[in-house]
Amino acid sequence: MMFKFCTITPATLLQKGRPAAVAVCCLLLCSAVSAQAAELTWAEKMFDRLNQDFGTVPKGSVAKARIKITSHWRDDTHIADVRTTCGCSAAEPEKTTLKSNESTYIEITMNTHKFSHRKNSNVIVTFDKPQRAEVRIPITAFIQPDIILAPGSVNFGTVDYGTGWRQKVQVSHARSPNWKVRSAHTDNENLDVTVTPNANGKPGYEVSVLLKPTAPVGDFRDQVVLETVGGESSQVTVLVEGKIAPDVIVSPQTASVGKLHPGDKKTVQFVVRGKKAIMIEKITSGADESAFAWQSPTDEKNVHVIPIHLKGDSPMGKFVEEFDVRIAGRSEPVHFKVYGEIAATE
Repeated sequence: MMFKFCTITPATLLQKGRPAAVAVCCLLLCSAVSAQAAELTWAEKMFDRLNQDFGTVPKGSVAKARIKITSHWRDDTHIADVRTTCGCSAAEPEKTTLKSNESTYIEITMNTHKFSHRKNSNVIVTFDKPQRAEVRIPITAFIQPDIILAPGSVNFGTVDYGTGWRQKVQVSHARSPNWKVRSAHTDNENLDVTVTPNANGKPGYEVSVLLKPTAPVGDFRDQVVLETVGGESSQVTVLVEGKIAPDVIVSPQTASVGKLHPGDKKTVQFVVRGKKAIMIEKITSGADESAFAWQSPTDEKNVHVIPIHLKGDSPMGKFVEEFDVRIAGRSEPVHFKVYGEIAATE
């Protein structure tokens, strides 16, 4: 970024009795310098955030976070190295090579068993493709040695979609009898958290987290924040994680028909498999019915085979068509895609 400055300096303007002009000139100069300093590098633009603050976490608890990286570039992106600057932390990528528009995660972990109090570190991610670059991500945590969490996180493991589940942990303070948890909250709309004092006058609290049946399929990781009084920290974070297993699986989720010519016909088959017998209410798509043909099954069973017939009558060029499969009693549809290309006859 290049800047062209006028030859009139602030000192010259002061000599001419123009303090307002001095202020404007300095403001414009500072704004230009700030904009230049804030501009992200090509590598930094791939990260969904460039810092990680774990807040206050109990000693011995599980403190993990993920930072998402998405390649926006035409050429492959390769992560050559991921390291941290402190033994209190560790980081590892899920995968190291990304195609264009592909994503991965950097998993960051704080060692709350060995370390206590304020810990600062950096994750350094080094790329060697498409160019060499380095991204530094500051991470921080306050590991509170007097707060005891058992077990060390709220871990739901694997839960079937639509069933919901509840997990509980115990939290207490080792030294302060006046320590109290006033409330708890989470930003995840699929979680509901309540806190109650332990029964029989036992010090501490029970934190109960409900995973709602509406939680979507896939891995999730979030946190519960405890608002406390009577201790060193006013907030304590507790990790919540798990996996929602699908009740219905589509295979394949994406199918290629390759290159077709006008008038060509081809059929691809998709299998929709339920953990129990399912009824498919309808299959919909924005696809032109003159180019695609399909028929929704009419019976209830565990496995449905759905043929999609292509007539090769779509407009010339590449195409991607998504189909929605509505299942009785299931609020969300499942999906599959067909992609390919209609090319002129050689």
